[in-house]
Amino acid sequence: MKTINSISFLAIFLIIFFSAISHAQGWLEYINREDLFIVNFPGKPEVRETAHRSAFEAIFPARVYTVEKDSSIYSLTVVDYRESEKIHSERTDRTEANSSNSVWVTDVRASVAHAAQGFRSMGGEVTYDAWSDIEKIEGHQLQITNLDQSRSFIGIYLHASRLYILEATVSPGVPPPGLFQQSLGILDEEGRRIRYLIDADGNKTRMQISHEWIGGEPTDTGDQLIE
Repeated sequence: MKTINSISFLAIFLIIFFSAISHAQGWLEYINREDLFIVNFPGKPEVRETAHRSAFEAIFPARVYTVEKDSSIYSLTVVDYRESEKIHSERTDRTEANSSNSVWVTDVRASVAHAAQGFRSMGGEVTYDAWSDIEKIEGHQLQITNLDQSRSFIGIYLHASRLYILEATVSPGVPPPGLFQQSLGILDEEGRRIRYLIDADGNKTRMQISHEWIGGEPTDTGDQLIE
């Protein structure tokens, strides 16, 4: 119980800490009710629809949320895998490798590793490459020094058949974008952050939290933009 309480306290502290910094520097908590996430952005993001090619060459709908500020680029891509079974069943380009009845499940489960490999293949020096989590939603993090010496900080997380790809690229000498990178949260329909306890086998139990980000008190939430 002591360990759980310590983890809970640390998570709450980090949320309050980053919220306070974002308020002071003009950042905002951007909340998206359609894709169910919260993240700190240095301004209102531009949103565009795009398509994402999966590990098994299927095409999935995605949205990209982007802010450019002070020669840095902050983006969050959300890929919607919820219709994976339907999309795979309707494919007209099936091959022996992607035609099994369960390939749609494998495609979703492989999405984090596939996205990570895509970043590795873009060139540059990978300086960090490891398993990660946000509030025990599992994923992967990478740090890459690009050919122009800019640095990219990447986090990839899968929850409820949505893939969240967090990417910030900063110029040489600019500090790591921790305010952005550490702020991602996944929300439920009521606007509560989803947080789990997890055991060594990956079994998860959701923790109950009292704070709501959608419709919360301004003194608790800081500056928000809800869309």
